[in-house]
Amino acid sequence: MLKTDTLIIGAGLAGLTAAKTLEGKRDYLVAERAEHPGGLASTVKKGGFLFDYSGHLLHLRWPKTSKLILNALAGNCARIKRDARVYSHKCWTPFPFQANLSGLPARVKSECVSAFLAAYKKNLNAALPAARPETFTAWTRRVFGAGISKHFMLPYNAKLWQYPLERLTTEWCAPFVPVPSPKEVVEGAYGGKSGSLGYNTVFSYPQRGGIGALSTAMARGLGGLRLGLEVESVNLAKGVANVKHFGPVHFKRLINTSPLNQFINCAEDAPAAVKRAAAALRHNTVYVLNLGIKGVKSGMHWGYFPGADFPFYRAGIASNFSARLAPRGCASFYIEIATDGRGLDLASAEAAVISGLKACRLIKSAGQIVERMWLKIPCAYVVYNRERAQALPVISNWLKEKKAFSIGRYGAWKYSFMEESVKEGLEAAEKILHGH
Repeated sequence: MLKTDTLIIGAGLAGLTAAKTLEGKRDYLVAERAEHPGGLASTVKKGGFLFDYSGHLLHLRWPKTSKLILNALAGNCARIKRDARVYSHKCWTPFPFQANLSGLPARVKSECVSAFLAAYKKNLNAALPAARPETFTAWTRRVFGAGISKHFMLPYNAKLWQYPLERLTTEWCAPFVPVPSPKEVVEGAYGGKSGSLGYNTVFSYPQRGGIGALSTAMARGLGGLRLGLEVESVNLAKGVANVKHFGPVHFKRLINTSPLNQFINCAEDAPAAVKRAAAALRHNTVYVLNLGIKGVKSGMHWGYFPGADFPFYRAGIASNFSARLAPRGCASFYIEIATDGRGLDLASAEAAVISGLKACRLIKSAGQIVERMWLKIPCAYVVYNRERAQALPVISNWLKEKKAFSIGRYGAWKYSFMEESVKEGLEAAEKILHGH
């Protein structure tokens, strides 16, 4: 029988940070079902290319966590100015769409600007909507007007979320959806000025080893890290977890970083109301086609594709983050396709992706492709809806009673970025060290 003070489920960035904070101060065990640390912050090597699980970039904003991350990378990190674009109406414009309308056809540009200004004027004289939270459909039309909503916000987010936008709520929007001022919209449309808006105008990325270099660095020296251990069930009241092919692990405190709905489903002592709340949580699935391509000229980091004629919502060139992700003369692409959880016909999807890359002129022919790899993210973006807003307090109150933490993008069931997962791992471990 194994005993530990703190059981940590999952060795993603949140779990690794919690373990790093507890190392040498409190006994702990990290149970990670994969054979490598990092979770989705991992990098896979194939044929001379390094492929991440989609675009994973560091947006550093808090001194304590920034220092922790940069110290772990030990100089293996570059700060990069964003080159993100939108492909719409057969042309490329800078991101964000709403502040960079100048390259669009005159009719589209006029429609977007006039509707935005009308919406802005209306909002000045109107009280905020009484209903909270707003639906995404209502919010984008109220804030951006009908034009920007029609040409970007609605079609792009429909492709991304794979969920009815009239039911999607908007708690996730800040800081991920930048809202420009009227001056910025007009200048971006008619003044030729590109707006640099958003939380990710500058980002950091390892120059060797892909984003997996961060997870590897964070895992180094962790005495309690155990790979290939899958927690099948947990009983918080008894303080025991059953690990597949291993047996029971007894613990005093628990930190969960696995998807919240899955964790509650395996919690034997969770009350029926908590089980029902977890069952109401929804998420999408993302399939990432990684391509090694020769002869690519674009310096773009990533691009957004609102058009229905493209199956993917985003495509990025990771080797523009670091040239070491691809052999000389080649580029490392990642292309993201979302579903509502249903499977994807990979062969037909790949053909459609290649057709789309040619249509937007990122490649000239399929003959440029020298490597392929599909990666699947079963739980990718958690869906924000009324059911989520009602479910999370029920679940979190029960976990608080049991003195258990559920943290990170999936443990806390939210839309976040890597540094926030590191921050939550640090904070959870510090609370345990201080007896909270």
